[in-house]
Amino acid sequence: MDIVSRKRINLLINLAGITRVDSRGPDVKLIQRVAAECDFPIRELKELVDSPEPIGSFGALSQNQKEQYMFNICELMALVELSEYKKLLCHKVAHELEYDNNELTQIIHRFQRKILVEKPA
Repeated sequence: MDIVSRKRINLLINLAGITRVDSRGPDVKLIQRVAAECDFPIRELKELVDSPEPIGSFGALSQNQKEQYMFNICELMALVELSEYKKLLCHKVAHELEYDNNELTQIIHRFQRKILVEKPA
């Protein structure tokens, strides 16, 4: 597990505002999936959920890492209804990741269409 993955998972925890790692909500499932992809230990995930860290900056990320962050944020926004404050925070983070509002909206719409296609009838 590397620091960039930890910061990405922490960002999602902060944006989702989850308080339990064993919930069945789509936001928790997303965070669990990202943690599994990063080989992030479940014990550390529980600790991070119990005590999230400050979000921090994104300047040292590679372009690929920025894209991973952005796609995770957009997927979260497509899965759950965030508060207006959290939506503004997502827009701020997108800007810091060098994405504009149009790109953010387009990526969210792609995830929403994907979710609709995958949803059982």
